[in-house]
Amino acid sequence: MAEHDDMLRYDCPVVLVGAAPVEIGPALEALPGSWPLIAADGGADALLKIGRRPDLVIGDMDSAGPLPDDLPKLPLAGQDDTDFEKCLSRIHAPLIVGLGFLEGRLDHTLAAMHALTALSHDRPVMLVGDTDLVLRLRGDIAFEAEPGDRVSVWPLGVQAFHSSTGLKWPLDGLQMAPGRLIGTSNLAAGGTVRINAGPGDGYAVIMPREAAQSLIDAALGGA
Repeated sequence: MAEHDDMLRYDCPVVLVGAAPVEIGPALEALPGSWPLIAADGGADALLKIGRRPDLVIGDMDSAGPLPDDLPKLPLAGQDDTDFEKCLSRIHAPLIVGLGFLEGRLDHTLAAMHALTALSHDRPVMLVGDTDLVLRLRGDIAFEAEPGDRVSVWPLGVQAFHSSTGLKWPLDGLQMAPGRLIGTSNLAAGGTVRINAGPGDGYAVIMPREAAQSLIDAALGGA
């Protein structure tokens, strides 16, 4: 997915809200209120419904209901990419936390995973749903986890791994790819989980949503 010359650049994480039928209120309350709040088209309705006003709405505007005239909007026409992809191609931030892109319709969830796979940059993107979260990564990561926490590793293309520590089943020397080898349902031993990634297209760490803060800290370099 190519980035554009007219990127929206932020020096802090951005919260991006989609229209999947998930309860976004508790997740929003757990995130810093100072982070910019952007809606992907119909995500504006989800925010306004709970009394939150987005700082900006991006998309082709075919899903959102009538919006306040003074609400900033960035209309982007085209049906060859989703509103989520449109947002990802315009937002440059150290981390994007997406709410309302998982759960709901399976094809919408698959489209969100496709968008993560298509990213050309190395910056992390996290999607938080009702049950699970997905953190898209390139490169290494270290994060804290409780013993027995589910830690699935899903390749977003072909991805090699040099080593790992803190997992029940190590990733040492593995090369993963969808349809060949994946790393679902691994478990944390407790303490710090370290994944040392090799060359590849990137991967996703999938965990219960309760791990969101630990992975946000890690994605921002705090682990």
